Order: sequence, then C-alpha cells, then structure tokens
Amino acid sequence: MPTDFTRIDLATLNTAQGVMVTALREKVCQWEQDSADAALDGNFNTAATIQQWAFAADLLSRTINIEFSALFAQALTARFDEQRSTTHHLGACGVVNAVDMEVAAAQEVAKLVSV
Repeated sequence: MPTDFTRIDLATLNTAQGVMVTALREKVCQWEQDSADAALDGNFNTAATIQQWAFAADLLSRTINIEFSALFAQALTARFDEQRSTTHHLGACGVVNAVDMEVAAAQEVAKLVSV
C-alpha cells in the first residue's frame, strides 16, 4: 500500500470503488436468484450453499466500499495537509476550491462509467 497518499488519483479511486462494488452487488443478485430457483426445484442443499455465497459476496462488497471510502478520506486528508503545509500563501478558500474541483471531477468520471 502506498505511503504517499497525496499521489493517489481521487477520480480513479472513486471509479474503481464503483466498478468493484457494482460488480459484486450484481453477483449477489444473481446468486440470490439462483438460490431461489434451486429451492423451487427442490435442491435445498444447493440453494443454501448459493445463498451463503451471496451473503459472503454482500459482506465483501460492503467491506470494499468501507475500505475504499477510508482510503479516499486518507488521500483527501493527506492532500489537504500537504497543500496547507507547502503553500502558505494559499488561503483556506483556495484549498477548498482545489479539493472541490477534484471531487467534482471524480463524480463526473463516476457518472460516465455508470451510464
């Protein structure tokens, strides 16, 4: 894991989080449907196994979501701290504007990916 969180691209991080969590949630839905289908066919052991896979994948998607959010916060904090310490002439408004532009760019990339 990188120790220089200021170098992490927030837009890429946000996009990766969305892609991974969406893929896992889609798999959860598929496995829940497969489990229901197996139960309707009378394959209860298979249905229970597939339901456990769905549950595990759901936990994994939540964990990934939490960890990516924490990493995003660390990168944002590191960037804010770096800007505050290296640019004495840049006021708080300049830092907030810079962060705001980066977050807006990250959201735009996420919108393009989800469409």
